Formats: sequence, structure tokens, C-alpha cells
Amino acid sequence: MDERDKRRVGEQIEPGGRPKAPGRLELLQRFVNTHNHEFPDEWDRIGTPEKAQAWLLAKALIGPGDAITDADVTRLRALREGIRALAIANQAGHSAAAASEAIRDVSALAALSVVVDANGRTALQPTGEGVDGAVAMLLGILHEAQLGGDWSRMKACRQCEYAFFDRSKNRSATWCAMAICGNRIKNRAYYRRKRGTT
Repeated sequence: MDERDKRRVGEQIEPGGRPKAPGRLELLQRFVNTHNHEFPDEWDRIGTPEKAQAWLLAKALIGPGDAITDADVTRLRALREGIRALAIANQAGHSAAAASEAIRDVSALAALSVVVDANGRTALQPTGEGVDGAVAMLLGILHEAQLGGDWSRMKACRQCEYAFFDRSKNRSATWCAMAICGNRIKNRAYYRRKRGTT
């Protein structure tokens, strides 16, 4: 994969052509995948106020007049890594206590209210604007996915921690793509075994 394609991973393309998460959960998946720890820090789509503002505006999470500060970037990145840790916990069956605490810390100002549409359907809607509203919207999507059962299928790759939606029947997928991270893990294990026998 060339650099141009790597820069598109998590936004325009999925590793191995894997389908995106369904419905609004795709937005939460995109948020977690604004940065992959195997890529340079400067590729982080929310790594600066300017980048974060552009990304959040493109996703309709903030309005055109909403400014983003360095503190907002720190908060958004902490939320992203907290949600990623929840996806890792889905993958490995680990405790999510530390991730839950981190998310609570950055979400104190993010408020949601229940709204009812003309057909009587309820939904969670942010009451604030700017980063507070964006954080609230993302947490509302997380809440809905947990209630609907889709969240348990949101996982983080065992190798690169890329968030992916596990569509396998037995929910056993462990890598973002077998052809990428799965092969890397298997090749490393093979070479370790080979070194051990020589």
C-alpha cells in the first residue's frame, strides 16, 4: 500500500476492503480511526486545532463558527483513545475500567437530551455546541450502539489497533485485515519458531 492509500485508511478506505460499521456507528468508527498508531503523528486528522476543526466540520459535528483550541484537541484525542480502549476490551475481553474513567473525565461538559420526532421515535441529541456538542454526539452514538447490540462487534485490531466492525458469524475476527496485520503476526511467529529450531 503506498503512502497516498495509507493516508486514506480509516476515512475513504478500509483495510482489506472490510465493510464499514453500520448506520451512525460508522461515524464513531471514523473518529477512532482519525489516527493509527503505526502512522506518523502528523497524519493525525484531529492532531491540531485546524485539522480537528476541518474533520469535525466535515462530519457535521460542529458549526462553521465553532473554534477549536489546543485544549479541545487534547480532550478529543483522550476521548478517541478511551473509545479505542473500549474496542480493544471488546477484542480481548479485558477490563474497560480505565477507558471508562478516561471517557468520563473528558465528557463532563457533554450533555444530551431525549428528543421525539413526528413519528414518536426518540433519539439522543446534544444540548451544547462546539466540542461539547461533538463529544456528546459521539457518546450518544456509543450509547445507542451498546443498547442495540452493535457495539460488541466494534473491535480494535490486535496488531495496529485500527477500529473495525466484526461481521463474522461467531464474532471471532481479530485483525483489521487478514492480508495485512494477520499475515504480519503469522510471519513473526513463523520466524520466531524458525530461529528457535536453528
